[in-house]
Amino acid sequence: MDAVVTPPPAAVEIVALTKRYAAGTPAAVDQIDLRIESGSYCCLLGPSGCGKSTTLRMIAGHESVSTGDILLDNRNITNLPAAARGTAMMFQSFALFPHLSALDNVAFSLKMKGVARAERHKRAGNLLERVAMGHLADRKPAELSGGQQQRVALARALITEPRVLLLDEPLSALDPFLRIQMRAELRRWQKELGLTFIHVTHSQEEAMALADTMVVMNHGLI
Repeated sequence: MDAVVTPPPAAVEIVALTKRYAAGTPAAVDQIDLRIESGSYCCLLGPSGCGKSTTLRMIAGHESVSTGDILLDNRNITNLPAAARGTAMMFQSFALFPHLSALDNVAFSLKMKGVARAERHKRAGNLLERVAMGHLADRKPAELSGGQQQRVALARALITEPRVLLLDEPLSALDPFLRIQMRAELRRWQKELGLTFIHVTHSQEEAMALADTMVVMNHGLI
């Protein structure tokens, strides 16, 4: 099997970052400043509605920024489209296409970029092997367990060769036993890949088990 090449990790810095959905309303995220070191595992911890997922979506480019800046290795990415940022995102629901196999789910973004079928399947297959899912490449999401779907979602995120992986409550849909198992796997993958991980959670136990750096958010503030 060919080696899977991963890009170098990147430091993330957010400066006076603000998100306000309507004039005259309280800010969902209120002028926060944060620097996340390159290659670290950072958890944003806080209750539902505190602004942590909004912050993650702004970093990803899935949510517009009201004011402030987002920098990745000192490059301002605030106004770049999501695909040009060097980030990838894993969602709470895994967001896999139900009609596609695991292999085609992982390869989907390469298909959208016009990569030839043989090449994209080769790269997707290598990543599925890396997350111990190669033997289930032909299965559709409904035929996979929650943990297996999460591994497919991770491989799909990694195929874009991100420098920063953004994880939005990735364990909350799993049962308690599997959640503990997948915590260990996420930490192992982060160390093996050497990427910067930014992980949103409402669980203090989860954050303490995973994070090099833990950032507590409440009412849009750090």
